[in-house]
Amino acid sequence: MSGRIRVGVLLGGASAEREISLASGAMIAEHLPRDRYDVVTLDPLALMARNPHITPALREKAWGLLRDRRLPEAADGKGDLPASLKEQASRAAAAAAPANEALVPSGSAEARGIDVAFLALHGRYGEDGTLQGLLDLLGIPYVGSGTLASALAMDKVMAKKVLAAEGLPVPAGTVVERALFRRDSAGEARRAAATALPAIVKPVAQGSSVGLSLVESAEEMPRALEKALAQDDRALVEERLPGTEITVGVLGNRELQALPVVEIVPKHTLFDYQAKYDPDLTQEICPARIPEATARAAQDLGLRAHLALGCRGLSRTDMIVSPRGPVILEVNTLPGMTVNSLLPKAARAAGISFPELLDRLVRLALEPED
Repeated sequence: MSGRIRVGVLLGGASAEREISLASGAMIAEHLPRDRYDVVTLDPLALMARNPHITPALREKAWGLLRDRRLPEAADGKGDLPASLKEQASRAAAAAAPANEALVPSGSAEARGIDVAFLALHGRYGEDGTLQGLLDLLGIPYVGSGTLASALAMDKVMAKKVLAAEGLPVPAGTVVERALFRRDSAGEARRAAATALPAIVKPVAQGSSVGLSLVESAEEMPRALEKALAQDDRALVEERLPGTEITVGVLGNRELQALPVVEIVPKHTLFDYQAKYDPDLTQEICPARIPEATARAAQDLGLRAHLALGCRGLSRTDMIVSPRGPVILEVNTLPGMTVNSLLPKAARAAGISFPELLDRLVRLALEPED
């Protein structure tokens, strides 16, 4: 590839994490080295105007992107992000162009597509393999894992099965299906409570801890299941292990690098959506205050999880250091990428600045897979 590389930062999208995706994508676009890259921000929401599974409000915005090319708007979101991120998300939404024109440019001389996509998306239609499959079809390289690894990691039940089959430690748990819960909510709640108490209840296929609850008594289980099943047709109920919450980032394709371990200390009892993005609610310490041997074991688990799921470019594996050692909670194929997100923070501790990290991820995306 000759000349400057044109990077399309895909942000926004149609998931429950649209707002943080907009803010994250804006930071990526701002910090990508401009001496190497031409950068455009693109909203794939424009591709979803006919998708019956997204909300009517988002479909209306999708048609607006198609019709008007840009859609100045106040960013949608859960309303519990810090004001600075909400403001950045609003600016990013107004500035983004519809992704369809850059992904499939017209035949005119002035039309130009992108050379590589930097995915700043989370949750459904961004992190779950659907967009990755589209980019594979179009022949556009992209930052992050491919279709299969993305789909596996997003489906927490399938990811646990793969990790357990590889001999990696995962929490005990069970799955509650929405259809069964609607028919017998009391019975399904009793079954879930009998499996694990205290328990963590979360949607099977969501990101950013959306729909997450801590359940300490059987009486709390029905409400937690309702919350999770409002986001997905399956809820995962897992034992809540005592211990220190940590996360391990991994970079690379053929040669992998495990980043320093980050310790997560929520000021409340749960590292939920709000705690993830509000620095006043969580303390993140890197390197983690755990024994060196435990940190090495956690890094080894992060590398093995990355390989087990077939991840590419980057991943971040969340764990808890329990009395029986580090246990894997989940693997993120598109971890948060704001300047102060967990993986960039770990990279900084390893001597990799945020612009250097972004540059490395683009170069990894452009590496041949063979």
